[in-house]
Amino acid sequence: MRLTTVFSLLLATVTVVAGEHWPQASGPQLNWKAEGPEPPMSWSVSDGTNVLWRTTLPEGGQSAVTVWGKRAFVTTHKPMQETSDRLEPNIIGYCLDATTGEILWNVSLPGTDPVQTAGIFSDATTFAPICDGEHVWFFNRCGSMGCYDLEGNQVWLREFQPRTRHTNRQCEPILVGDLIITVEVRNKEAGQKLLRHKPVPAGIDPRDVWTYLHAINKNTGRVVWIGEAGTCVHNTPMVGRLADGRWAIAHGRGGGHGPLEKPYGVTLTLLETGKSLWNLEVNGDCSWNSHWNSNFVFWFDKQNHLVIDTTTGKLLRSQRLDENVDVTDAQTGARELGTSLHVGKRMPLTNQTNIVVDRWHYFLAHDVHAIGRVNIETGKTEYLRVPVQTTGASNSQRIWDLKDAISTDTTNSRGIDIALDKRAKGTGWGHVSAASPILVNRHLYIPIMNGTVYVVDAHAEIFDERALVAVNDLGPPGATWTLASFSYADGRLWMHTMKEVICIGTPDSIDY
Repeated sequence: MRLTTVFSLLLATVTVVAGEHWPQASGPQLNWKAEGPEPPMSWSVSDGTNVLWRTTLPEGGQSAVTVWGKRAFVTTHKPMQETSDRLEPNIIGYCLDATTGEILWNVSLPGTDPVQTAGIFSDATTFAPICDGEHVWFFNRCGSMGCYDLEGNQVWLREFQPRTRHTNRQCEPILVGDLIITVEVRNKEAGQKLLRHKPVPAGIDPRDVWTYLHAINKNTGRVVWIGEAGTCVHNTPMVGRLADGRWAIAHGRGGGHGPLEKPYGVTLTLLETGKSLWNLEVNGDCSWNSHWNSNFVFWFDKQNHLVIDTTTGKLLRSQRLDENVDVTDAQTGARELGTSLHVGKRMPLTNQTNIVVDRWHYFLAHDVHAIGRVNIETGKTEYLRVPVQTTGASNSQRIWDLKDAISTDTTNSRGIDIALDKRAKGTGWGHVSAASPILVNRHLYIPIMNGTVYVVDAHAEIFDERALVAVNDLGPPGATWTLASFSYADGRLWMHTMKEVICIGTPDSIDY
């Protein structure tokens, strides 16, 4: 098993690298990045500019679109009625024709622990499917995962009891070789006895109800190992390779509502065994993507940006993100150098919106409408104030003040409001687990909940208004809602909103 896994891991590094597929949430390189034919940088779903197709789905969902060749996969809730309590544990996995948007087949995945639909932190549909060209795996956050062939025939279905305390939009499953990495409660039976926001009941070992990394054999659905260190459901673990070639996972503990997993901080776990290479205690939150490379792990501690040695876990630098920063207003071009900026009392970034590109660690600020970046070599920090919303269509206007923003409509394609949480009608900045940006060639594609998308030149030497390449829409303002990340393959982008799946591109990008 060990030799087979190692060989499969090596094979995985050379089979999906050319921008031909987007096989899982984090893309072909496991880091939300890809290279290939340039997709459109400007479009409007409102008026159809550079939109190849739109497929309406009967119910809302949050998952990103997974693309393999001529097939695209996505998940939604099981369709609900107007009288539903909006606590739907069952989901539907769809296979679409990636070229035309035609629905080819669908499957049902059961759940046991219902959560709110269209929640700003999670719902049952939050995890993107995974595809390896032979099989597709769908994931129900409410307690199941299933493997299917590309015609929709079930290979296996694994059902389990999720932990009832908190939800985990952030812990996207990861396929590396023959292993699918998930985050689950260790003792499934004990986990169901927890109440949200309440202490662990007497008689239960707290470690039993922590959530941990689980390695699942993709061919059988069986658990291969469970990690040593806990993993908070607020964190997005990320896989990479050490300088000596070993595969590892960076993951963390901490966040709001007193996560059970202690001590708070960051861990690097070896992928082959699930053993911890090192642990570093860091007080505070960990609601972000755990980006790292063979030299450094990049972390946050309230208003500080941390650089950690990948091999030893030693803290190398802590840099303030709210003092001595440069701020540019993209509306006026005005710049303030070496100023202070209140980016958040508890944390500087909107959850899950961070990505490392070359020398910079990008993120959406938390309390102001600005995209931030910190130079990972020097610590220099810059912010670019951006519009809250665009009105879309050919006569589009940018809305720069939050008080002028159009409230977000959270109805599905059948006109039923499926969001119980009123915060879901906001913009998508701040207190929300938002979509991860993706990088295609040199440009970042950054969506927010209200359907506005920022396209940013990630290699701009000066982070000013010229770095904001475009501000696009995913539908009419006020009638568009999404927490999904973009997917990219062969010059096209795919997006999943509450009402539909959208393919963005130009006719010459289609391979019939």
